Amino acid sequence: MVRSSSLIVIAAVLLTVAPAHAQKSPRPDVSRDLSLLGLTLEKSTFTDVQDKLGAAKIGQCSHEAEPISYIGYVSLSPDKTKVLFESNRFDPPFELSGFRVVAGSRSTSPCQIQFKPSAVFDSDVQTGGGLKLGLTKAELLALLGSPSKVSGNRITFEWWSKRPMTKAEIDQETKTFKAPVTRPYWDVHDVINVVLSDAKVADFEVQRTVTY
Repeated sequence: MVRSSSLIVIAAVLLTVAPAHAQKSPRPDVSRDLSLLGLTLEKSTFTDVQDKLGAAKIGQCSHEAEPISYIGYVSLSPDKTKVLFESNRFDPPFELSGFRVVAGSRSTSPCQIQFKPSAVFDSDVQTGGGLKLGLTKAELLALLGSPSKVSGNRITFEWWSKRPMTKAEIDQETKTFKAPVTRPYWDVHDVINVVLSDAKVADFEVQRTVTY
């Protein structure tokens, strides 16, 4: 009888301790941060952006190693917050591969973009996961977890995952490469780059790269 009660007590302890330990450092659901102003990476296009924020001129510039297409907007509010939407395509429909939010006091160099004024957003614009300008470093880490890299005031978060291909995607890849698909999944690389100024988020960029 004593032995049976001891086992019950031990089991109860394990059940209460294990969840607490599992919640200690949860992996953030980065998918929430792939959306801004109701526009989502991979799903939305420049046309969707223009329908929501107004027609703006599409520009291109060199972003690190690869040229990227951009469309930019600036808030009509006094803060003059800038939002850039990115696409790694050079022709329609320009699916979104990234977006960047920059405090009005900061430059968006090296990209020379014609920003269209917009009343749709201000400095409080945020991703679906709550990433926004003005967060402290502690709030940022609480939101995104441990960074992958820290270099001065620049903090980088990275995640890698795999996503199964749909039958339509398998058929398309087979047609494109003229060979059977032997690995029916996509390699997904999500990156969030954040720049701090005066110990607060002043510039952040969210990007998703999908490769086969």
